[in-house]
Amino acid sequence: MLGIHDKRRAVLILIAWFVGAAVPIHLVLLSFGYAQYFKQESLGPKVIITAHDFAKYYIPIVYVPSMIALIGIVLYCRKKHPDLFRRIIVGFGFGAVCTIALDSFRQMGVIHGWLPGDTPVMFGKMATGSQNFSVYYPVGLLVHFLNGAGFGLFYAFVWGKRGTYKAAVFWATCWLLIVELGMMTGPPMGPMVGMFGSRFAWPQFFLLTFVAHVAFGIPLGMLVQHFLRDEDRGWLLKFLRGPGR
Repeated sequence: MLGIHDKRRAVLILIAWFVGAAVPIHLVLLSFGYAQYFKQESLGPKVIITAHDFAKYYIPIVYVPSMIALIGIVLYCRKKHPDLFRRIIVGFGFGAVCTIALDSFRQMGVIHGWLPGDTPVMFGKMATGSQNFSVYYPVGLLVHFLNGAGFGLFYAFVWGKRGTYKAAVFWATCWLLIVELGMMTGPPMGPMVGMFGSRFAWPQFFLLTFVAHVAFGIPLGMLVQHFLRDEDRGWLLKFLRGPGR
């Protein structure tokens, strides 16, 4: 049985996991899912406009408060729950950093026309509803990197520190390939370009995003493995139970 202190810590972990991973990731999924599945807009600029109809409520009501809550949890846990503090900082921080590795391949896709659009442009217009580059592009970049940070936090919380660097790279890459599968089949890309890009630039679209996600997963696994401590070993259940359990 968990004591009161441990139960509070476990609740904090679950809240941090939700606000730091689920909320930023779901901004894109729910906004475009609303446009593509609920409103039946799968192609063209109207998809982004319709996605904004959902995002304009989700961002101020859910997204922004969640980011504030995550910051509050980080500040609160720095001394009270240092293991939770480490997993948030390491996972969220290096998830954002590793997005740069993904972007090195994503830009190749934009340049060669293997992607249907530039991700920060799409995210920025979805989030802001603006056609002004100086407004939508910085916001789109922020959403893009926070999305990557959310994937990093998810990995650090679920897998933690592995036994070896090889194992860490393996599991982080597996996680990012699950993300790749979701991207290839779900919103926004699935309905927009077909399963695995079958209605767009096949096979370049699939191969590019596949390599990009592997390029994200490898450094994520190595960095999380390096910066977490030995006491951070174990899957999510052990993390919830607390050190020594």
